Amino acid sequence: MGMSFLQISRSSAIRSSPVHANAPRELTMHDLVHDLATIILGHESIVLNATDPRTRKKAKHRYCRHAQLINYQNQYKVFNYLPGNIRSFHVRHSEKQQLPQKAFSRTKYIRVLDISGCLVVGQSTPSNILLPCSVLQLKLLRYLDASSLPITSLPESFHSLQNMGTLILSNCSLATLPDSICSLNKLCYLDLAGNASLSKLPDNFHLLNKLMFLNMSSCSKLTELPDNFSLECLEHLNLLGCHEIKNLPQDFGNLENLRFLNLSDCYKISVLPESFCQLKHLKDLNLSDCRALIVLPECFGDLSELESLNVTSCPRLARLPESVCKMTNLKCLNLSYCLGMLELPLSLGDLNLQILDISAGALGHLPDSISKMASLTQFVVTSGHPRVFGEAQEIKKSLNLPGRTVHRVRNTGRYNSIVELGHVNCPELLIRSLQRVKRPEDAETIKLRDKSCLRQLALHWNQKNMNADASSAESILERLIPARNLEQFMIQGYMSKGFPNWMSHISSHLPSVTYLSLFDLGACDNLPPFGQLPNLRSLYLQKIPNVTKIGKEFYGEGGTCTKLRLLQLKSMDNLVEWWTTQTGEEDGEFLIPNLHNLELKDCPKLKFLPYPPRSMFWILDNSNEALAGPRLGFWELSSSTLPCRMGIKNCIFRSSEWCILQQFPALEEFSLTSCRGLRALPEAISCFTSLKKLSLMSLEDLEMLPDWLGYLPSLQVLGIKDCRNLRILPASMGNLTALRVLMLLECEGLYRLPEWLGQFSSLRELHIRDCSNITFLPESIRNLTALEELYISGCSSLVHRSRREDACKVSHIRKVILEPEEEPNEEGQEELLAQEEGLEYAQESCMDSLWRELSERWSRHREDREELEMSDSDSEHLYRFGQEDSENEDDEQEYWANEDDKQEDWYL
Repeated sequence: MGMSFLQISRSSAIRSSPVHANAPRELTMHDLVHDLATIILGHESIVLNATDPRTRKKAKHRYCRHAQLINYQNQYKVFNYLPGNIRSFHVRHSEKQQLPQKAFSRTKYIRVLDISGCLVVGQSTPSNILLPCSVLQLKLLRYLDASSLPITSLPESFHSLQNMGTLILSNCSLATLPDSICSLNKLCYLDLAGNASLSKLPDNFHLLNKLMFLNMSSCSKLTELPDNFSLECLEHLNLLGCHEIKNLPQDFGNLENLRFLNLSDCYKISVLPESFCQLKHLKDLNLSDCRALIVLPECFGDLSELESLNVTSCPRLARLPESVCKMTNLKCLNLSYCLGMLELPLSLGDLNLQILDISAGALGHLPDSISKMASLTQFVVTSGHPRVFGEAQEIKKSLNLPGRTVHRVRNTGRYNSIVELGHVNCPELLIRSLQRVKRPEDAETIKLRDKSCLRQLALHWNQKNMNADASSAESILERLIPARNLEQFMIQGYMSKGFPNWMSHISSHLPSVTYLSLFDLGACDNLPPFGQLPNLRSLYLQKIPNVTKIGKEFYGEGGTCTKLRLLQLKSMDNLVEWWTTQTGEEDGEFLIPNLHNLELKDCPKLKFLPYPPRSMFWILDNSNEALAGPRLGFWELSSSTLPCRMGIKNCIFRSSEWCILQQFPALEEFSLTSCRGLRALPEAISCFTSLKKLSLMSLEDLEMLPDWLGYLPSLQVLGIKDCRNLRILPASMGNLTALRVLMLLECEGLYRLPEWLGQFSSLRELHIRDCSNITFLPESIRNLTALEELYISGCSSLVHRSRREDACKVSHIRKVILEPEEEPNEEGQEELLAQEEGLEYAQESCMDSLWRELSERWSRHREDREELEMSDSDSEHLYRFGQEDSENEDDEQEYWANEDDKQEDWYL
């Protein structure tokens, strides 16, 4: 018969989403079998209620094998009534109660012991707490659950429990493990999760050669794994939240039977060992929130059995290796919030993916091959570059994937059309023109709370309709409570001052929300406690003019934004302060500790108190007060959490505020754009010893570059655009021996290139555009033996000479593209305009824009001899819901747009 009397319950067999396919399943038992089991258990098990002496009489039953102790409150004598033959013993409802040291001295046959959450008698301080000594007498013990016991160490004689197969020590206070634990030859399951003081494992840990399951999640002080970590039977390894681990052992690939590996939030791991690709049987790999990870091994495709790969929020990961396209068993690929990934492998469509998520990324386009991925069932693109979003919609159509449902409310005379949504089940729903709902009761009829398949919901009121009743908006929203598994939630044009009661408890109603956007809320003056949302990763607020302060009420009771990765504030004209601790003072817990991207645009009054969120990427546009204050709170951060990219645009800082930049010593990319009155670069930039990319754009008052610019030892890319008063480049720049790319664009004040240009020994690319006064190349350009690409455009005299008398100077360069100033035809102008408008939506820093636009234009359009353009749009908000819906609109825009900028769509 085997296990045939057990069946998977119907509720477990039907899952609402493939994402939950691995969730624990419920089993049901046949009624007759259940009755028989109940009779047997009635004889073999007892429940000892420590507060009820009558239950102790049953303990003398000779067939008793299983005992459970409840309501224990230091009644030590109850252990005298434990049957000597019991095989399992569990303590329940007795948290923080003490057990005597000899509690198990009479029960030597126990195989299963669960004492989780109990304290030990006679020990007053956590530093002296030990397991009851009688536990060590249980020589037949196979299963021990001592989780949540505040023990700091295990006894040296712990190895005497030689039959131990399962050991659960999660959420204890262990600082060390005894070496003797490595001699538990039958140990298969070891759970050490939550031991925040555990700093290392025994050197002989590899001797646990039967170990199949190892959980060390949230062992936040664990600095390394043993050099020899060859656990040949290990199938499941969880290192989630092991913040201090920098490297995996070189022999990590010897875990030949590993199936599941979780490295999420191991934010100091920058590379994986070479042996990693030997994990041939790995099926599930989680690298999410590994924010220091910069590259995956080229041989990554050798993980041929991998089914799920999660690299969410790996902002430094620039690309996937081409070999990924060989992973034909891969079913789920999550690339969301990878802010540094600009492109995907062209052959990605060769995969047999079922789920692909590229939300909130920096991709500029999608490979055509994805449209041929017939296996795809979910393609998630909640935000991104407009070109990517448009391509994603076309791919969904070609693959017949579920798209979004757009419903514009209308009054038919007999009823309001919103009631039609009662029978609609879809993953994405956009409801427009909610101001046309005259009876709030109609909104209740669609029963959003019952639509469990809904993942994205956008609600839109049109504020142009002046006859709309602003007071009814709250009543309508009160009745539009979504299902608990909603993941993206957007509100635009909401006209009421307050929010319905359910939004005051939003964390209990929408615990799964990862993306939240509020746009154009003209009356709102206070926000609900969005900081309590446990899974919120992206928050976007725009045009909420009456909100002046975001304080402790935003976080609610005990809320922290630990998972928040993107914070974007735009046109918050009157927002004066945002508290980043509960009190706004330095002595409080920091509540936004792990941001990857902080973007402020047109927030001229905003100050963060006591200091700004800790973010890796910063964009400040017309937000002068964001750097105000003597300290920014970065002095306590490790190098992997320090800001590494910053763009400043349209800001006018006092000299003391520029000095604040000295607190960003780990910056790798920095851009200055349209900062008026800046005649010289801030000297604080000289402190950026790790700087790799520097962009200077539209600095109309900049007259000279400082000598210290030549002493930035790591600088690899330097871009200067539209600095028309810049006359000369300092000779010290010849010391930039690491420089690989130099761009000089629209610098009309430059009259010649210096001879020391030939000192750039590492220079690979040189771009010169619209520098009309530069007429010849220096002789020293012949010395640039590493120079592979030269692009000159819009410099008629320079192009002419480089084609003729100076042609010998550039003959050693592999690729030379020379284009004189030339007006594009009408068709070319339209194409350029479309491209420029698209770039305004891009979620990228100024340096990304500069670098990407140059490389894309030259590589993709040089055959059409187009004018080389460069976007200075720093980081406009991610593209959102609805561009395709804008074609047939009459009295209102079919897309949700900023009133001042109709180009900017409002999508997830």
